[in-house]
Amino acid sequence: MLVLCGGSAYAVVSNAPLTETMIDRFSVVVVGTWDGRAIETPVGPVDYLINFYECDKGVIAGVAKLRVSNHHWRFWRANDELHLTFLSTFGGNQEPTQLVVSKIEENTIWFHAPELALLTLSVTLAEPRVHIRVFHHHEPHVYIQLTRADGLMTNEERAESKEKSCKEL
Repeated sequence: MLVLCGGSAYAVVSNAPLTETMIDRFSVVVVGTWDGRAIETPVGPVDYLINFYECDKGVIAGVAKLRVSNHHWRFWRANDELHLTFLSTFGGNQEPTQLVVSKIEENTIWFHAPELALLTLSVTLAEPRVHIRVFHHHEPHVYIQLTRADGLMTNEERAESKEKSCKEL
């Protein structure tokens, strides 16, 4: 499939179809509490605690509150396709970016932003870890390594976090 956007074209390649099984696996693995670190960022290493919730059928969301910004992640399904809405509030930004799947590898889902050609990211499931890599202009920009940490948050913290995470972007 070829996606045309703003004069740019993207080849959407999948080594394996985004089957119900892959979507389900992604949903099952990602939901929960993750403690980690944004190892590579423009401002240096940053602790990265996030809890992903199933907010609705086919919608998984989480918010990481960082020292310099908040990162809002919302994975959602439409027409059997996985999408990602991402918002970083760095520098006062309040405009989320819409991303779509561009390629699927064994344990990695690649996303690109059709409206923002310079942005791609990958999410690799390597239980008990998740690796997120963000690229600007095909150059590494951010690398986040998360480790499953269920039980790290209290019930009250989880309830507050879920309310903020599941809010529409």
